[in-house]
Amino acid sequence: MNKNDKHPIPLQTIENSLALYKHLHAPAPSFGMDIFSEDFEAKDVVILGNNGEGNKGIPIRCDHFVMVLCVSGESHRRINHHRFQIRPQTAHFILPGQIHSFSNTTDDFEIYILLFERSFLAQSKLIAPILDNLLQLDVDCTPSFELTKSEFEDWIHTYQQIAIETKTRDKYYQDILTTHISNLLWKVKRKTASKEHLNNRTNRQEELFTQFKQFIEKYYLEKRTVSEFAELLFISPKHLSETVKEVTNHTALYFIHERMLHEAEYLLVYSSLNIKEIADALRFENPTHFGRFFKKYKAVTPVQFRLMNK
Repeated sequence: MNKNDKHPIPLQTIENSLALYKHLHAPAPSFGMDIFSEDFEAKDVVILGNNGEGNKGIPIRCDHFVMVLCVSGESHRRINHHRFQIRPQTAHFILPGQIHSFSNTTDDFEIYILLFERSFLAQSKLIAPILDNLLQLDVDCTPSFELTKSEFEDWIHTYQQIAIETKTRDKYYQDILTTHISNLLWKVKRKTASKEHLNNRTNRQEELFTQFKQFIEKYYLEKRTVSEFAELLFISPKHLSETVKEVTNHTALYFIHERMLHEAEYLLVYSSLNIKEIADALRFENPTHFGRFFKKYKAVTPVQFRLMNK
């Protein structure tokens, strides 16, 4: 395996994602498509409701866009270096290639999920530059945002219209779906533009922590120590450690190890690589070192974790 390859296995397709959702979602949902139905067929646009289920947070990395609307309950979400709480009347988006997972999910957690491929929008009459601009979202901006009551109702209505079109597939349904999805994307861009403006007002410590997380996402395979990341930030290891601790109440090393652990979980669940190959891909000295690292944080061995989540 090429050790320079950060993604040794293919990204998960919509069909792959739906196979995972079958282990997390309940049949006969009150909203969206029923992925358990015999006549269900995975298309380039899928809209789902989790039906109040879905408490398992295995990391996944997809080749498609995902837009999530929270109806009730709460959960902690991680997307690349972003960590945030999902609450009712909030939305968030996931770009192709971003690794993401849920954790600490409440029993009443209910979300509406929209999955779509770039190729679907590319079939529309949108000219390429406009489509590229529409899909070009800032990966460094926190991908979640709160909605006002009227905005939330508008999003619910749009999701309902998308659900109707994907079910009926009447004449011009592709054009109508494109319009609805484009409308949501423009609203996401408006929200993220507003967040970028607010982010410019963050203090130096928060800015430094954000830069630290960005560097972890970029160099998590190459660099493993606080000193190495401090060097990238042109500060001392002590300064970095103290800043991260003050902002998050966690150590800087915690975030470095957490990112590696997230990648390890993903490879264990979605790849057919053996433990030695995964240890090599993650640049551990040997499988034993990798096994000790993994068990320290997960309390089970890599093999046990794989068996538990297959």
